[in-house]
Amino acid sequence: MNRRLSDHRIRITCRALLYKSSSVSGRALVAELKKRFGAVGKTERVFAIWREEVEAAKPASKEEVGVAELKRRLALAEAQAAENLKRAELAELREEKHQEKWAMEVDRLRMEVQRLRGR
Repeated sequence: MNRRLSDHRIRITCRALLYKSSSVSGRALVAELKKRFGAVGKTERVFAIWREEVEAAKPASKEEVGVAELKRRLALAEAQAAENLKRAELAELREEKHQEKWAMEVDRLRMEVQRLRGR
């Protein structure tokens, strides 16, 4: 009978232990695997997965959080600038159409006045 534990089962167990307590030893993981599945797997592989999961569970440093926040704010600012530019271009187009419409109307009225004066 193949009693080898999948990486997935080891990772899930490790994450469950890390969820309960932020500091979990490799030995605690091994004991939990033995308790849950009746097998542990190769120590080298289990501890490699344990190190990866512990590293992934560490909170980000203040500097990393600061950089991530700045990147997020930059992306928002760029999106807002693009939206503002689009709105400004649309407003300019509307203004041109408005000016053109009234220029044609004024021209039409001038011609109407000239026509009426000519009578």
